[in-house]
Amino acid sequence: MRKRSKYEDPSSPLKYGIDYASQFYRSKAVAEDYDFHRFSTPERQRRNARKWAAIESALDYVGDVHAILDLPCGTGRFTGALARRGHEVVGSDISLEMIRQAARAPGAGNGAINGAINGYVQADGGQLPFCDGAFDCVVAIRFTLHIEPEPRVRILREFHRVARRWLIIDYRHCYTFRYPLRRARWKLGLARKPLVRVSRRELEEEFRRAGFTLRKIVRVSWPLFSDKWIAVGERVSA
Repeated sequence: MRKRSKYEDPSSPLKYGIDYASQFYRSKAVAEDYDFHRFSTPERQRRNARKWAAIESALDYVGDVHAILDLPCGTGRFTGALARRGHEVVGSDISLEMIRQAARAPGAGNGAINGAINGYVQADGGQLPFCDGAFDCVVAIRFTLHIEPEPRVRILREFHRVARRWLIIDYRHCYTFRYPLRRARWKLGLARKPLVRVSRRELEEEFRRAGFTLRKIVRVSWPLFSDKWIAVGERVSA
């Protein structure tokens, strides 16, 4: 089995920013290689299982949600799992190539699941083709790390429009031992792209500007070692 370093992962963007990421993930080669770099080794599978466990913890917290928008759904990394959990899910992504992979993935159909995958929609997160309040909850995983703060707030406002109540979204935070070292490496020109991480105050402010209140943070792994949070936001009515 082939095994590559994460630093040679062709499915990981080399630059930071919404414009670059939007184009990068539209590549057929990136879409076809994406799942290898999420599931091909036991350690990668464990990382994915930890992320899903944190998402489930967030879903348990929000309680009874029926309709979910999974955006960006990518190759369906969590779309099928959400449906198997009993939710009615629409997968959406800016990349048609990612959606094609998701639709062909094992378990992408509706057999032997409690909920349903109600299709896939190609869409830009900042201009969603859905009615106001179309979903009980928006789930957005592996998204914010690619996007600058201002475009991120604009997209969060669009999530606010289509969500009746809840937002479950992952963020990379700055409270780790590795953060100062990795940021110093970037400033010295030794890293390929800036290390952009948020504080809790910055996360709360982004949510406030978009119309959400931060209700819960679920840590994906050990404090001070993992920089991954699953954040739960509750919609504040206009």
